[in-house]
Amino acid sequence: MILRIATWLLVSSFEAYVRAAAHNVAPDITVLEEGYNVIAKIPCLGCPFLFQDTSKGMDEEWTVRKDDNALFLNISLPYDSAHLSVNNAALYSGGRNLPRIYANQVVQDFSVDDLAKTVASGQLEASHETSLSTLGGGFFGLSYRQSLRNLQTEQNLDALLFHFDIFELYSDLTNPPLKHRLDSPAQRMLEVLLIQKPLLSALQPSPTYEILSASLVPRSSDPSPTQKTMSFLDWDDYGQKGTAAHALTYGAESMVSYIASGFWGLFTFILGVVALFVLVCLVCIFGWGFWEDDYEKAQHGKRRKSRGTGNGSGSWKARDVEQGGGKGKFLSAEELGLGGRGRVVGLGKSD
Repeated sequence: MILRIATWLLVSSFEAYVRAAAHNVAPDITVLEEGYNVIAKIPCLGCPFLFQDTSKGMDEEWTVRKDDNALFLNISLPYDSAHLSVNNAALYSGGRNLPRIYANQVVQDFSVDDLAKTVASGQLEASHETSLSTLGGGFFGLSYRQSLRNLQTEQNLDALLFHFDIFELYSDLTNPPLKHRLDSPAQRMLEVLLIQKPLLSALQPSPTYEILSASLVPRSSDPSPTQKTMSFLDWDDYGQKGTAAHALTYGAESMVSYIASGFWGLFTFILGVVALFVLVCLVCIFGWGFWEDDYEKAQHGKRRKSRGTGNGSGSWKARDVEQGGGKGKFLSAEELGLGGRGRVVGLGKSD
């Protein structure tokens, strides 16, 4: 009897160990490739958890429930350090527009095995076109603050400190769409330290960096002067809404899409260019005199009348005081009869 009880306890303990190992919770930071790729699981304090019951099909509505949850961020750095990516959205790539970033939501006790399956299946990054319910939760569009500032190390190598703070979530999976602010004082943000790599070859691009460390830190009360803010609903693929750059980019993109739509689009564009050219020519021909003042119009009239009277005898040209009465000589005041009645003495005039 005692042996049977001891055996049962041993088997039960082993099963509990196997279950614990199988449900080992994934850490906040997981390194996929040393120096170039890490995964951050940021606890989302007070965030509603989106849930879809797929037992009746994939078309079921998304509901909200209370559950400890987190957001997945995939941080990657290419070997040439051209940009820093968060969920495949390129930051600091030289562009002026801040990209829209989506993040998957998972339960807080998401296991290491589930994380490995997610990475292997390529479902780590969320998309606004597909909902990845296989992770157990929905996805959100992120409103975030980012900053990148320079640091100096003891080895005289440049270092960069990257901060990524999520302050609001938005999702249109629910009806009506859901918006939630992360106002908890205990909410943490992502901090990534990049270190400059030594130059080993003349063919190596310079400067290049690698990820030295990544961690979750408390929010800073003193924001960096390089901090930029992206509000999800105020931006789209063309930039910040309501700005001239957004209107110009949207117009250019729409025109290119319309031209590439087919024959009639291209034909309409060419016809519009020809019509615009003809309109500009007509304005230059018939509307040039619209901007002339009265003096220019008078001179133009005198030249026209002079050309119409041959040698100018008895014409406007002969009577024009400015042209010397048509004699080919500029007349003085005495010759024009405007003087002779007075004599200039000193600075005054005497009759």
